[in-house]
Amino acid sequence: MNRSNRRDFVGTAARLAVAGPAAFAVPVAAHDRQALEKWLSEQGADSLNDSRPHTAIAQDESYWARVRRLYHLQQDVVNLDNGWTNPAPAAAVDELTRGARKLEGLPAEHLPGMWEQVSTTRLRAALASAMNVPVAEIALVRNATEALNTVLLGYRLSAGDEVVCSVHDYYAMLDALEQRRARDGIVLKIINPPIPVPSADAIASLYRDEIGQRTRLVLLTHPSNLTGQLLPVRRIADMAHSAGAHVVLDGAQSLGLLEDPVRSLGCDYYGASAHKWLGTPVGLGVLWMRPEHVSGIWPLIPPMPGEKGMGRFEWIGTAPEYINVASLPALAVHARLGPSRKAARLVYLASIVRAAIARSLPDARFYASAPTMTLGLTTFELPGVDSTKLQRALRDREHILVQAMTGIRSDPRIRGIRVSPNVYTSTAEIHRFAEACIRQVSAMRA
Repeated sequence: MNRSNRRDFVGTAARLAVAGPAAFAVPVAAHDRQALEKWLSEQGADSLNDSRPHTAIAQDESYWARVRRLYHLQQDVVNLDNGWTNPAPAAAVDELTRGARKLEGLPAEHLPGMWEQVSTTRLRAALASAMNVPVAEIALVRNATEALNTVLLGYRLSAGDEVVCSVHDYYAMLDALEQRRARDGIVLKIINPPIPVPSADAIASLYRDEIGQRTRLVLLTHPSNLTGQLLPVRRIADMAHSAGAHVVLDGAQSLGLLEDPVRSLGCDYYGASAHKWLGTPVGLGVLWMRPEHVSGIWPLIPPMPGEKGMGRFEWIGTAPEYINVASLPALAVHARLGPSRKAARLVYLASIVRAAIARSLPDARFYASAPTMTLGLTTFELPGVDSTKLQRALRDREHILVQAMTGIRSDPRIRGIRVSPNVYTSTAEIHRFAEACIRQVSAMRA
């Protein structure tokens, strides 16, 4: 099995004999269809079955109000900052609390049981299903940063080897590449795209100009957390492969919103966080790579002797396994809604955000050229308005939470507000945000 060291360091077999097979029961076994349906039925989720086109469901407020009832949300704040991390469904939060109390009551006995009975079996299967990849091809990690830095720091590179990236890649990945440049003498070919990029063809052209004979890796982000911009990943990946380079994909902002989020994009390595659009509790991420590449990557932390396959990348020492247990109900909710239905809702809400802002604040500058070039994230800038102050005013005076995209080391041009609704967000909340934004901007400009 993978991560055998978690088993061996406390003697799992003896522990499980004491704990018993039902010791770590969770609300649903996500790989068991009958159990999944039973649990969802108990949560009142049967009404979420709907054969209508996703575009029609996306505009049905009563449908998404039923989805909202699966969550315990903070009622005094309109949360439009879901691009950082999603709230987990109520059942996942309840399981998180229960699991933490159980583990801390007798951790030496319960830790290995949680790993054996849930994490490496049921959770692994549910996560692989959400990614549409074989179970053996994924490693359970803590977040996208750990997943992607495993590749960026563990890929064999020599002085003079080139890596293509963008100023709009996530800062933690750019920091890893800067460390490789300082340590190994690699060459970074950093793309500095216009804001907004006018078309997918224009984006592809920027990468085509930088990919050459010495390119070994191409880092892509789908979509950018800064601008919301989607990249034509498959086209760029084909260019990279034609040059003999490998592609590392940051899928943190699209995992959970695409039916085939990994293989359809043509990447060689893929990392994401499950606590974004899959909606699990904070602390679960995933790493995938093509099987033929696994042996060529050095793990961040040396694995136990004899460990093979993707298990080589999972050892981090003692970890809070109850997070993995609590992720099963969240993945069950995701499976019921489905990525295409969720994506349609987010795109619909983003179109309302953009239209409301453009209508009320016509000088707003959007960081993606069209709603079709995003996947639910909307970042815009208002001339003469300090976005950090606007974010604080919206939170303190209007009780609306958005993200100020300011102080970006890699690209100081970015000085906007990012709005990221969730599937349970109502259109009324979007309009409330637009009206609040108008009030606060008017006061700041007065």
